[in-house]
Amino acid sequence: MLSTKPPRDWGGTRIGSARPCRWLLCMAVALASSLAPVRAAVAADVSEYWPEANVFVTLKPQTRLFFDIPYADGKESAHSVLELAAYLDVSLKPIKKRLQSEDWQRSRYFWARIGYDRVFNDLGTSDAKVAENRGIVSFYGKALMPAAIVGEGRVRADLRWLGSGYSTRYRLRGEVTREFSVLDHTIVPFFNVEWFYDTRYGAWARTLYQLGPEVTMGPHFRFEIYVARQNDRLPEESTLHALGLNLKWYY
Repeated sequence: MLSTKPPRDWGGTRIGSARPCRWLLCMAVALASSLAPVRAAVAADVSEYWPEANVFVTLKPQTRLFFDIPYADGKESAHSVLELAAYLDVSLKPIKKRLQSEDWQRSRYFWARIGYDRVFNDLGTSDAKVAENRGIVSFYGKALMPAAIVGEGRVRADLRWLGSGYSTRYRLRGEVTREFSVLDHTIVPFFNVEWFYDTRYGAWARTLYQLGPEVTMGPHFRFEIYVARQNDRLPEESTLHALGLNLKWYY
């Protein structure tokens, strides 16, 4: 079961009522980091809201199920898109001391995710249809950095069956995170950059930036709020800004 009170030896920062100045400063930094790009997102010509819901079900210490339901308008295409995805996460048993906490994902140095994603578009119209069937294979690796910062790299392959035929999209993502404990709640600011290589064009077609915090509300619920910037180069130049909200349940 997930804990909202991380142990003291995991390398994070505990911020309690005895140190109000310290935790207020950390909160201010986290909020400023998360909300700084919002002004640009609101002022941009193209801006969207990306809601998402996740459910995680632990099967064994090394395996869990992950169900994902994201919705977006303009993220994958010019249409509104709803995805229904299911994954199996498989972890190697840690060979070292746990990275940060009792959290399944943050305590793993290396793990893999395989799954299937069904993508629907043209929602809300009589033309609503399945736009894509997608097999997904991902590998994750972590490394400890100075100041209790954790770096994570992800390599992902999207095996895509589109209306126009089969194609593959390769995705490389780098992310940095840092855990804090604020009034016995874990807060994890994160920043990541992801590059997309699309075999339909034979080139790097997209770059995606995301910045925000994940907040733990209890042993079974968390949420992420973030700002995103998506730069597309192919099939044409475009820029999209988004405000994302991801609700997560753990069992």
